[in-house]
Amino acid sequence: MNNEKQNGSRLWLINGTLGLVIAIVIGLITGCNRPNPTPELTDPIYSDLLQRSAVAKAAAESKKAEIKTLRTDLSNLPARDTSRNKMLEDVTSKEHLLMAAEQEALYYEIRATQRKEYARDEYAKAFGKNQPWPDPADFVAYKLQKKLKDSPREWGSKIQKTDRYNRKSQADTRKEIDEKQKKTESGGTAGSHK
Repeated sequence: MNNEKQNGSRLWLINGTLGLVIAIVIGLITGCNRPNPTPELTDPIYSDLLQRSAVAKAAAESKKAEIKTLRTDLSNLPARDTSRNKMLEDVTSKEHLLMAAEQEALYYEIRATQRKEYARDEYAKAFGKNQPWPDPADFVAYKLQKKLKDSPREWGSKIQKTDRYNRKSQADTRKEIDEKQKKTESGGTAGSHK
């Protein structure tokens, strides 16, 4: 009788554990069907915009520190020092760079906010249609646009300077010549048999 109790408790333990495992698996399967409340965190474009905003903010902070040190150095100079004008020019140029960095940081913050709203709307549409999100084609287009925007605008940096523009390498030219010779040889013998 004692042996039967032990077998019964073991059987209950096995059945209870099995039931618990089945309940967890069913919970995971049905629980994964809920929409993500923060889909923008999986969006690579949103992440890149936040990163660029942080970089611009850091650049603005470094410019502020540089301006502060320049102003203290300027205040320590005598009134008729010859380097005073140069230092005033430096302060002015750093202030312009600071303004540009702050504008860039604000721009990327606004773009990130817009992208966050867009990502939530697009994710809801994709989730309703049971489609994958984010679309990889969007990120490829974004990277291309980013590359074009960040590329230098000077002609000298766009085109790699070589002494032979728009020409093929000698190896490519040699391959073309050899292929043409093979075609003419095989075509010439086929034409002579006619």
